[in-house]
Amino acid sequence: MTSKSTRYSRDEFLARSLEVLSRDGEAKLRIDRLVSQLGVTTGSFYWHFENRADFVRSLAGYWALSSTQVVIDDIEVMEGSPEDRLLSLMRRFSRQDLAGHDLAMRTWAFHEPEVATIVTKVDRMRLTFVRSLFKEMGFEGDELETRTRVFVTALSLERGILVREPSGRRSRALRSWHEFFTRP
Repeated sequence: MTSKSTRYSRDEFLARSLEVLSRDGEAKLRIDRLVSQLGVTTGSFYWHFENRADFVRSLAGYWALSSTQVVIDDIEVMEGSPEDRLLSLMRRFSRQDLAGHDLAMRTWAFHEPEVATIVTKVDRMRLTFVRSLFKEMGFEGDELETRTRVFVTALSLERGILVREPSGRRSRALRSWHEFFTRP
């Protein structure tokens, strides 16, 4: 635990709060428990957030931005084939562990309507983007929809379900997944 004199920027506060959520669950996101976990004062919490509702909205928004919107924005402007961009997406999700908080956010969404709204928005963003890549590869109809949904589900939830592999094995697995998803 950090000392009571620790100061975080708003983004650092949110990033550390995501770690608390993923490690300890939503019960630790009560203000008194969260500030204790982070080693900060209650005043520090209220410096960054008006109230718990503002914090919940901000945390879910931070997750959506950092795990989805920034990634999509970066990959949309990349040069290269849709297959190359899909592989870049897969590598980035793996390397930066972008799905590391997905299971915790989805679990929290069952009890927090504001979070459920943002999780739904993230799902739509991910599906729309991945669908556009597969469509650009020439897939259409039911095959396009099935491929899109299975890919997004696997990318999002694999981290929360399976034990993390060593990086060399993970790299080979990503290449196999890529071949599987891009092959007609």
